[in-house]
Amino acid sequence: MNLLNIIRGFDADLYGYFEKELERQYYSLSFIPDENSISPLCSATMGNVLVNSEHHVLAYAKGDLEKLAAKRICSLFSGEYANVKNISIEDASRVVFQALLQRGDVVMSLDLRKQEHCNSENLAYRFINFGVDPVTQQLDMDAVEKQIRENKPKMVILSPVNYPMIIDYERFGKICRDIDAILWCDISQVAGLVTAKDMPSPLPYADVVTFTAHGALQGPRCSVIVCREKYGDAIDRSAFRAGHSGLGSAELAALAVRLQEMQSQEYTNYCNTVIDNAKRLAEGLKEGGATLVTGGTSTHLVVVDSSKCALSGQGAIDSLQDCGITCRDCQMLSANPSVRFPALRFSTLPTTTRGITGDNMYHIGVALGKYLTNPNPENAAELKQIVRATSVKMPFFSDKWLSPLVKENLLQQTKFKSDSASEMSMGSRFSLLLRHLQSES
Repeated sequence: MNLLNIIRGFDADLYGYFEKELERQYYSLSFIPDENSISPLCSATMGNVLVNSEHHVLAYAKGDLEKLAAKRICSLFSGEYANVKNISIEDASRVVFQALLQRGDVVMSLDLRKQEHCNSENLAYRFINFGVDPVTQQLDMDAVEKQIRENKPKMVILSPVNYPMIIDYERFGKICRDIDAILWCDISQVAGLVTAKDMPSPLPYADVVTFTAHGALQGPRCSVIVCREKYGDAIDRSAFRAGHSGLGSAELAALAVRLQEMQSQEYTNYCNTVIDNAKRLAEGLKEGGATLVTGGTSTHLVVVDSSKCALSGQGAIDSLQDCGITCRDCQMLSANPSVRFPALRFSTLPTTTRGITGDNMYHIGVALGKYLTNPNPENAAELKQIVRATSVKMPFFSDKWLSPLVKENLLQQTKFKSDSASEMSMGSRFSLLLRHLQSES
């Protein structure tokens, strides 16, 4: 069964939405980490018989699925306790705050991350920022340690969404133990890279670790809390009081099967390639004239100093969309409150999922760097051409990241097929795309 072929003949209005979205994805490249494609097996698991069951009828089975997912999370991440009841990372963050802090507690956070999730009077804490050195643009651990010991926070938060270098979780853990502070690490963008050992794990040094299942995990849209056993009951009570009854059975099953998939060699290969692609993208950007915050990358993330670009952060985002590239802007804070680094963030997670190679990434980086430093029509045309030539031939999820069994049984169901492009309106831009793809194959 091919869903889009059915919708095309059954619901023309709805198919028009799919048509536009397929065209957008085929003609563009996303560098936003949480826009990663979901694994085909995960997607198939969410569209199964479990969605037919009423909540009260399936309560026992749902509990078993929660236990299975939590068990696999603890095994994969070497955690003591896991909670899988939250859909969004915002919900999971508020559960952690309410479970472990009291109103008015001092919280120190890298780039003041998580402060944006404190959106009620019950979540009122005194946030203190710690940031990168204003000269090196990297964390000065001696200075950070001194600041933490002076302020004696109840909690230290590391959510390095803007920081493309490796973090010394072990040292942070020692500092927090010395002052009896809770260490909370959010690794939403890099959780999968941690399991593949491409990046160090904050466990066992952190007391709480949160992450989303989409992004690097290529799983369903949900969030996970991993914590020390002694905090498990408090986390569960906080989730219950906040009204989080848990994920649906289909989503839990999809999370469980994705955690199983992540133990394959294919997933390890994917994570290794993500890191290699980020380094190649960084090389290309520098060759094209862009200036990188911290000078490079050790993760999936490449951060461009937008103050050295010819476009502002938002201006660059809007202009890059016209060229087929989506990314995000950010403000990297420093240890000096008067020094901030406006930047553009590029993650190689979603592009690597599509199968883009290091050479592709380097050439895209060069064209991207040239455009950001000199956004004239010639550079815009060059960037748009290389993006389209690369993206239009790439699947949304490359089969090289699939195990042989999954590839054999599921891949064909995830591809859009058309018996004849002429069956669609000849004026449809997507029909032209299909004919182009067929002529290239």
